[in-house]
Amino acid sequence: MSPARRSPARRSPARRSPARGSLAGRSPAGRNPAEPLPGSEISPELARVAGRRIIVFSPTIRFRLSPGDRSLVVPGDSIVPGMPVAERTPDASLVDVGRLWSPVANDRTAGPSRPEKLEMAADEAPTSVWKEVDSDRAEAGWNSGPSQATKAEPAAKLPPRIVAAARDERRSPPVPGKWWVGGDERREKSVKGKPAVRVGGTLLFETHGRWRAAAGERHLVVESPVAGVVREARDGVEITIEVAGAALPGAIAAGEPSRGYLDMPRLTDGDLWASALDVGRSGAVVVAGSRISAQAISRARAMSIRGLIAGSVGQGELRDLAASESRQKASLAPSVPFGLIALDGHQRRPIATPVLALLAALAGREVAIIMDPPLLVFDVAEVPLPELPPDWIRVRSGPHAGREGRWIEPAGLYRFRGGIHLEGAVVRFVDETETTILPVSDLERFIF
Repeated sequence: MSPARRSPARRSPARRSPARGSLAGRSPAGRNPAEPLPGSEISPELARVAGRRIIVFSPTIRFRLSPGDRSLVVPGDSIVPGMPVAERTPDASLVDVGRLWSPVANDRTAGPSRPEKLEMAADEAPTSVWKEVDSDRAEAGWNSGPSQATKAEPAAKLPPRIVAAARDERRSPPVPGKWWVGGDERREKSVKGKPAVRVGGTLLFETHGRWRAAAGERHLVVESPVAGVVREARDGVEITIEVAGAALPGAIAAGEPSRGYLDMPRLTDGDLWASALDVGRSGAVVVAGSRISAQAISRARAMSIRGLIAGSVGQGELRDLAASESRQKASLAPSVPFGLIALDGHQRRPIATPVLALLAALAGREVAIIMDPPLLVFDVAEVPLPELPPDWIRVRSGPHAGREGRWIEPAGLYRFRGGIHLEGAVVRFVDETETTILPVSDLERFIF
């Protein structure tokens, strides 16, 4: 150690923690936005270490939609956990819809000089997918007397819809993303003696006056695992929701958005044995330790566990989970949503001590796993934050990845293995008396 380097006992008062217990018992909801974040009063040398925020407030999440999927909410809607927000079409295929036509639009555009528009070939017969009918009263069971829809021919009636559309959606002209309902006669698959199969989906594009749609027979309802406000909703594109609560950011998420109570079992050497995942933890989001195995994922899904939280996950486990979900959907068997979140990525490392303390404080409360972005959302009013010294650091890469300790002082430009010169720092790991010099780029500090 160079003579210019100061020992830990000679540190200036400005580099000491002003109040190490100031974080205990504080809640994110009660924090003043104008107040500086805890741990911000640090030395300029320590401020050069990359900061990792443990809690984010009111995050924005997204539900990605594919062609054939539609949104069941509109911007500005307030949602609660368990509320349907979207409808997916897992087996969507390209369908030739035909010419979309409305009697009202025909009366305005055709006029008395072009009556031939009303006589069209059978294969180009207009469909009444957005024809205005008195369907709201019929669905509600109101006896309002005969209407124009009941007097029309059976072929001109609006086909039964899989999910009732909004009134303004039926009145609007056909546009890409609009919900459409049709049958086998549109796909030239009608068979005598068999009931017509109804398909539904979203319109894609129009070419030569004929529309194409992404539609299918099966439709799955997607429920929101969090509470918040809808900011954007576009059929076949995405749904954006501003969450009412806080979240713990992660690195990788797989599976489906899920919700359950947080279970903090006892870990053995930082890992959770697969045998500990039994039916008694059904409906829980379980903290699985540093690594998730493929056996633990399969066992958790079989026991109706809603999700797993780990420090890292391998590529093979992610492929196994994707294949298991594909087989589950192909079997048409109902299953509960299952999500998986890795806090640190693919490299094997234990969960950080401040994160474990936060998860222990949330044990028994409702949490949700979000895919985009990877988040562990907890919509609780008060969260007891653990005590976190401002000089607490963690190694995020290199040979000592995953180890934690205290920042001692900067080491300046230092020559590391391989002849590489990098800015170094003197660190003392937990349960060690000697210090270690590491590159500053390999370190991270935690911020609430």
